[in-house]
Amino acid sequence: MSQQINLISPLLLKKRYAFGLREMALGLGGVLAVALAWTAYLHVQAGSLETQAAGQEALQAAAQQELDQLNAAADRPVSALLTGRIATVRAQVVQREALLASIGGTLKSTATGFAPRLRALSHSHTEGVWLNGFTLSPGYVELQGSSLNAGLLTTYLDQLGKQAAFSGMRFSGMTAGTSATAEGAGLPAHIDFTLISGHAGTEGKSDGQ
Repeated sequence: MSQQINLISPLLLKKRYAFGLREMALGLGGVLAVALAWTAYLHVQAGSLETQAAGQEALQAAAQQELDQLNAAADRPVSALLTGRIATVRAQVVQREALLASIGGTLKSTATGFAPRLRALSHSHTEGVWLNGFTLSPGYVELQGSSLNAGLLTTYLDQLGKQAAFSGMRFSGMTAGTSATAEGAGLPAHIDFTLISGHAGTEGKSDGQ
């Protein structure tokens, strides 16, 4: 009968650590990979934020430029030409309202033979020309008005001649001259004109003045 006795002490055996150099290297590699991935993500996020900030700065610069342009336009002095045109338009509106009111009342009180000519006057329109008054009778027509220049008056006569009521009519008399009251009334320079066709009579006379 034999028996083996282990005389080697367990304390003398070489101990193995749970984490060796290989495991530590793998762990450090994983940590480094995670750190690199996180750094790349932060870099991408920073680039996106920089792009958005650049876009916002561009929008702000454009808005500031537009605001500066509006402020510059608001600080400009009022154009004398524009002011004159506004005054002219206002004068034309007043004249036309008075003329339309006169024509409306005259259409009710005159014979039917004058109605086509009255309608033709109310429908004729040339920018820069307005009537101040008119006289109609069976053989006589007189138009009194104003025009910014002679060329516009010619255009007005051409348009008036296209109306059936004035087709073929020839104006045998015309007077035109620079208005002496334009400057005092605050209006731009214009000419006053009088157009006459036929001979004056009293029968059936209609005065729009």
